[in-house]
Amino acid sequence: MAEFSEEKSECAIAVALRYGSLISTLVMALGLGLMLLRGPATSLATYHRVRISQLLALVVRLDAAALTEFGVLLLLLTPLFRILVAVISFALERDLKYVLIALGVLSVVLLSISFAIEV
Repeated sequence: MAEFSEEKSECAIAVALRYGSLISTLVMALGLGLMLLRGPATSLATYHRVRISQLLALVVRLDAAALTEFGVLLLLLTPLFRILVAVISFALERDLKYVLIALGVLSVVLLSISFAIEV
């Protein structure tokens, strides 16, 4: 098995952050662009808990507000993916201490996100 170096780990984390933020920005820009073309979007309430099933159904229909909110959700999930990449890289390095620390951080982030979304 090829050795997983710290440099490869940092590169994988950078890629997760770079592409996560890029994709979320593009999705938000698409939603905002559609909002500019179609007018103000009123399909989603201003202050609410996100219902993932409703949001995904609206994203598929290219609803401007849903696309913008989905982009924000992707941006929120980007650090989560970064933590997952860190857990995997620490596991490949066989560094149990840091795997456990990263899993602890992951659980705190997941708990925080669970307060914001509704399945």
